[in-house]
Amino acid sequence: MSLQGFRFIVVGGLATACCVLAISSCRSPSAPSGRVLVHVTQDGVRPAPGKRIELVGTSLAQSTDENGQATFHVRAGSYVVRAYDIGTPGPGRLYVEQSVEVRPAQTTEAQFNDCTMCRAPSQ
Repeated sequence: MSLQGFRFIVVGGLATACCVLAISSCRSPSAPSGRVLVHVTQDGVRPAPGKRIELVGTSLAQSTDENGQATFHVRAGSYVVRAYDIGTPGPGRLYVEQSVEVRPAQTTEAQFNDCTMCRAPSQ
């Protein structure tokens, strides 16, 4: 084999290896995910359906189902769960928040109570 042929094989092999590495590095591995399960009760007794729940800083939002629950599948990390139209003692608030820490392959729960007797008369 000539020197020129050897160089061609080595350079071609290196170029191929670089392309393979570059393409495989473009795919990010799936980040570990977990789940946030939100429970909203009305007066601590029954489910509160139709309550708007969002994860602050994300585009994730939904309303609670007939069981007063909303579920979010997210990457592991810290989140703030915001629940709207929740009656609380004291001055009326547009929303109530709770911080949660989501761990990989685990369910983290957040619970809210909609106190209907706590609502201001104008609500």
